[in-house]
Amino acid sequence: MKEEPDVEEILFPEVVEQPVMWGYHGDLHQANKCKALVNFDTSKLYAVVSRDYKLIKHEEAIEQIEKEISEFPDLGKYTVYTRFYNDGGRMRRTYRFYEEGATVAADDSITPELHLFNSYDVTWPFIIILGAYRVICSNGLVVGEEFLHLRKRHVHDLDQINVRDEVFTALTRFKLQTKQWEKWAHRQLTEKTYKKVIKDMKFGKKAMDEIEDQIYQEAEGFSNNGVPIMSVWMFFNVLTWYITYKAVSLNHRVDMEKRLRAAMVHVRGR
Repeated sequence: MKEEPDVEEILFPEVVEQPVMWGYHGDLHQANKCKALVNFDTSKLYAVVSRDYKLIKHEEAIEQIEKEISEFPDLGKYTVYTRFYNDGGRMRRTYRFYEEGATVAADDSITPELHLFNSYDVTWPFIIILGAYRVICSNGLVVGEEFLHLRKRHVHDLDQINVRDEVFTALTRFKLQTKQWEKWAHRQLTEKTYKKVIKDMKFGKKAMDEIEDQIYQEAEGFSNNGVPIMSVWMFFNVLTWYITYKAVSLNHRVDMEKRLRAAMVHVRGR
């Protein structure tokens, strides 16, 4: 059920480590405390890093996580989606486990996702985050960080990172997250929650116009204070709809997902 080719068939950038030189023409010196990460084919400079920086190639990160996933045959089949940014300097790879899906409300099903992040331009360390996918509108949902946010700087060997236990625990706890969303589906959105989340998200005027238009389509009406009459779950999905389809770049999407996690903290415990 994989919808993308195997690792060796995807066109990955060939990144290499090269010495950093300084000086003028015939008087060049090598910088002993740093090195450069460069695309071998295009000579694009991704970053200058310390000598201790451990290069984790995109292919290696993928091989590691898929090796661990294969240890759990009960997870069933999954689909894979890979996106690159900055000429391959950043990668986000998503694993969607359809056979582990659940239902939040009538005709409203979700399925867990794992998002693997890696970069050569040092924008991201090696990160694995648990997410979810809402089938009815193809939204990518944001899951609380307490379920899984494995984040490691590039000073480790991948074998030293316990990916297997982290992934298994995250997918097990996914059921707890589903129960939380079920509660949101039956909880009315309050003025306090609405205003706080909107404030914390720091949307610009254009973004707010699009979000308000979507809310208008989804809400059952508005209160005297202008708060949409809708469930917390529906409000949450309007925001994830915007993040999924309107983010101007991969970096923008990741940044907004972080904001939404933080903004929804006070709602999670209820």
